[in-house]
Amino acid sequence: MPKLSAGTKGTSSPGREPAFAPSLSPRFAAYVRDYLMDREVNPGPIFEHCQIDFNNSEEYDRPLPVERVAQLFERAAEVTDNPFMGLSMGQDFHYESSSLLVVAMLAAPSVGEGLSFLNAYDHYIDTAIKTSYHPTYTPAEFSADLLHEGGAHMAQLNDYLMGFLVQTLNVATRSRIPLLEVTLQHKKPKDISGLQSFFQCQISFGSDHNSIRFHPKFLTQPFLTSNKLLFRVLASAMETYFSLGDEHQGFVGTVCRQIMLQESMQYTDSENIAERLRVSPRTLRRKLAEEGFTFQEAKNLARERRAKFLLANSKASLTDIAFELGYSELSAFSRAFRGWVGETPQSYRESIKSLLQ
Repeated sequence: MPKLSAGTKGTSSPGREPAFAPSLSPRFAAYVRDYLMDREVNPGPIFEHCQIDFNNSEEYDRPLPVERVAQLFERAAEVTDNPFMGLSMGQDFHYESSSLLVVAMLAAPSVGEGLSFLNAYDHYIDTAIKTSYHPTYTPAEFSADLLHEGGAHMAQLNDYLMGFLVQTLNVATRSRIPLLEVTLQHKKPKDISGLQSFFQCQISFGSDHNSIRFHPKFLTQPFLTSNKLLFRVLASAMETYFSLGDEHQGFVGTVCRQIMLQESMQYTDSENIAERLRVSPRTLRRKLAEEGFTFQEAKNLARERRAKFLLANSKASLTDIAFELGYSELSAFSRAFRGWVGETPQSYRESIKSLLQ
């Protein structure tokens, strides 16, 4: 059965890529490039084979479809003849090339605060990754699941996500995370020796989630990479440029997230969102009302969140953004955005750009 897709195919015009297709930050391409160059392998032909622009690696460049990134990982593994390429990338991660999210996470005071920060902001950057953080579980659990249509091999990318997460926690604490179990969504490969050597715990394959499970006491472990001033500055920047000051973190935040994962934001209604959240439509409307929202207001909030992020952090045209949000005309998007923010999308983009200079 295909994995949940975040695409909005119903709103795309002919010749356009599906709106809201699950995507990853272009930084993933930069990480593969670094891995290959460290091994004196020319990245050019590999990127060309996967139809990825070698120079498209900045956080504000156009996001990459998750299937294409997975193909890049698999191709790099073939060329380097390394069945554990994704894991190797995670272990040998170039922290000097980190995204803003990783830099901010490493500046957090502790494991618990770092994971909480990652869980709060990653979905703004990587719509193809659905994170979940359960610090009160025994064992504690953090998951990072890839949303895709099931057509691409995800093993190398899954291994990278879990390998990177564990390696980063080990580096930040200068200790070894007390792993109890690692679960991976892909099927068990013939050779798991590299994974066993690195994780040193039970590994389960074909699972519902990519996750790490560990003793809750590790959450209080301080990050030796912590920089409280830098963390405050970066946390403020992330709030401004990614969630953009959105204070809605309750049930309406959950609804907004689910709306953004639907195949068509334009035709999404309370019934299908309620089904996704496993509540009745009546319960969904009641819980939204308790926080002062109607479903349509939650839907508009989801559109506003995504519009602000794309205007601040991508080079996508206004027309492309309008289609991605489910508007058939740019003029309709412009009117809606002016109602949300009080200015046009273009003036908002220019004002954000001036703040970043």
